[in-house]
Amino acid sequence: MTSVSFTSLMNESRAGFGGRVSSYKRGLLNTTDFLATYAYGIPLGQKNWMFLGLSGGAISNSIDITRASNPDDPALVNFQNNNMQPSANFGALYRGGSGLNIGLSLPQLFPAKFNNEASFSNTTVSPTDNVFFTIYYRRKVESKIVSKKKGGMKRKVKTSETIAPLELYMNYKYSKYKTSQFEFLGKLNLSQHFWLGGSYKLPYGFTGNTGIQTNRFVLSYSYEPNNQPEDGFSQGSHEVLLGLRFGSVKKFKRATPVLRSVITKAPVEKHTARFQESVEDPDKINQTDNSKKKFYVVINTYADFNQADKYKRKLLEEKFNAEIFYNPADRKYHVHVLETTKVQEAHEEIKNLKNYTKLKGARLLEVREK
Repeated sequence: MTSVSFTSLMNESRAGFGGRVSSYKRGLLNTTDFLATYAYGIPLGQKNWMFLGLSGGAISNSIDITRASNPDDPALVNFQNNNMQPSANFGALYRGGSGLNIGLSLPQLFPAKFNNEASFSNTTVSPTDNVFFTIYYRRKVESKIVSKKKGGMKRKVKTSETIAPLELYMNYKYSKYKTSQFEFLGKLNLSQHFWLGGSYKLPYGFTGNTGIQTNRFVLSYSYEPNNQPEDGFSQGSHEVLLGLRFGSVKKFKRATPVLRSVITKAPVEKHTARFQESVEDPDKINQTDNSKKKFYVVINTYADFNQADKYKRKLLEEKFNAEIFYNPADRKYHVHVLETTKVQEAHEEIKNLKNYTKLKGARLLEVREK
């Protein structure tokens, strides 16, 4: 089997595209196919993703009659040589920030035909004849402290690499043609550049693989021994994969949220020093309008004004539009970054602050004015 494929992300987007051309032989049958792929990533919160992909193209099958022991076999007579049919598949993958990933794919949306009826005009759709499920665990470990020798001396340095030391996979392939099977795989990443792996596929047995990779180059080797369930089905196989990376590394981009609490222009200086000496009438801190109800996105709450004012200044340095609200109901000073009469705006801001900033403690304070 020979296969050439490529994938790439579109710049400044969550979309990717790719393509594959492959050719493989199975006895008398020769198959060539071409597929173009489009994928899209949907962020679910800060660390979780949902990826969707759809491929479409064409596949051609031919039979080498000269190698047949009986060229007059009806199965061969009814076969249309070099027939051209549509080919397509679909896949979805949930990638969790915890390292747990779940995928589903429909590898054959159009069933293959090997007779004179095979063509684009009379194609049928049967996506569930074959279904592929996968669940795997792959979590990267952050950079670590290692000993490295430099200038004849050993010193502790922090690595920049992030790898998943151990990857575990379980696959299940359903087929209506009674060829369903389970497969269990493991991959041990000994470093960022070298790995060892193996799998067990029911009922076929074990396979092994190893590989190396750099920033631009990937080379892997897989071996499957002659352990097929039927004699003569396979004499074992060797598979070599070569990958090259061109250009800079691209990542799926998350849409940057619009934070209403971030300072977009120089804040107007508000003199609050008089509250540091005496707070005889703390309600004067509140600058309210005639609304009956207001919503505050509160970051922290203090019983002492000086502490609230100190934290407010810290938030201002971090470019958040911080203010102080004194609530007579609990006699506390609430440091907030957004004041609005629309509850939806407040909830949206809280969600964005928790997902995209360090202000994980953002919460809603509702105030009814008398």
